[in-house]
Amino acid sequence: MSYKEIYKQAVKEKKVTDLTPTFVKFEKPGDSVIGRFKGAASVKSGLSEGEYNHYIFDTDDGLIKFHIGSATDKEIAAQLEVGNIYCVTFLEMIKISGKRSVNKFKVEYIDMPFLGDEPPLPDEPPLTKQEQKDGNINPA
Repeated sequence: MSYKEIYKQAVKEKKVTDLTPTFVKFEKPGDSVIGRFKGAASVKSGLSEGEYNHYIFDTDDGLIKFHIGSATDKEIAAQLEVGNIYCVTFLEMIKISGKRSVNKFKVEYIDMPFLGDEPPLPDEPPLTKQEQKDGNINPA
């Protein structure tokens, strides 16, 4: 079977997952993202010489990505752990000098188990061939 045929069959059986995140922009105080942290990627700013992170979260609405600015990156990036659930809420924009401003966020760790149908976390071992045969997932 060709890759195109495999893809068509997977679409037909609803076994295709879109991994392309949707960009979310925080526009007003109270805007928030709640979900499982999947990872971050460093992005070079087109406006300045600096870099900032794009964060990817798995949410109730699917995969999303957003940025919170380099100032907040420095405060919280090292604390975020892949696989944990967080709520990121935009609080306000603070003018600091001239045309420059800083966005202020509240980032909360949610210490509750996810009760939905969730995929295994990255540090969980893959299923054995026997587990696959038993119907846990289709073997690759």
